[in-house]
Amino acid sequence: MTTQPQLPQPTSRKRRVPREIPRFVVLALLALLFLAPIYWMLSTSFKPESDTISLPIQWWPKNFTLQNYTEIFNSPDGNIGRWTLNSVFTSLSYTLLHLLFSVLAAYPLARMRFPGRDAWFWFVISSMMVPGIVTLIPSYIMMINLNWIDSYHALIWPGVSGAFGVFLLRQFFMSIPGELEEAAVLDGANSWQILWRVIVPLSVPVLVTLAVFAFMGSWNNYVWPLFVVHGDLQTLPVGITSFSSRYTTDYGKLMAGTAIASIPVLVAYLIGQRYLEQGLSAGGSKE
Repeated sequence: MTTQPQLPQPTSRKRRVPREIPRFVVLALLALLFLAPIYWMLSTSFKPESDTISLPIQWWPKNFTLQNYTEIFNSPDGNIGRWTLNSVFTSLSYTLLHLLFSVLAAYPLARMRFPGRDAWFWFVISSMMVPGIVTLIPSYIMMINLNWIDSYHALIWPGVSGAFGVFLLRQFFMSIPGELEEAAVLDGANSWQILWRVIVPLSVPVLVTLAVFAFMGSWNNYVWPLFVVHGDLQTLPVGITSFSSRYTTDYGKLMAGTAIASIPVLVAYLIGQRYLEQGLSAGGSKE
């Protein structure tokens, strides 16, 4: 009986493994660097207040407790449930309006031909170079004139027509083949029908990407809500600062409120995760 000669095993994989070790170590250290503050936030939120400032530092709660979470929901200093509802309502409303205005502005700049189209586009893009702090006082004066102070309008309407959304959607719209529009025109569709029945359904990845960015930006906004709303209309990022004052800071309650505030952002990212890379890469395409 003859035996089959053994073929030599490929060595490319064996050679590649040692080369991957330094990159793996670097990535692991970077991941640890980014995850350490999150771990510290969660760990502190489950400690009694006396343990949050004890020495040596307790990396793991020795006296695990949910007291911080129960106290912030029953605190007489504020209503964290109402703050959370305010943030959810205003962030979702802002996100939907931001998507609507961005779509309506990006479509003609990408798919229609009219005099001054490129000039208008560069004018919109140039507004991204203006720092938001520059328009803070004029926007605040406008809210006073509109009588929108201490109302949801002041949290939702300013900034819904952002230049970044117009830029991102325009770049994606320009990558859609023109033959699809021509076929829709032959079927009798007008520009409005082409936008909502052809362009928008094909743009789900970039729309989800923009929605995640808009929601996170609105949810994490601190300076603007600090100026325009007070009391029960405060948003969660502003409200949880009530657990910190000039002389004292309740670190356990502050970290518990921060942990609760991070949940919607994490959920929004997980929902749109599979669209983010596709939407960002498509948004960078050129005509």
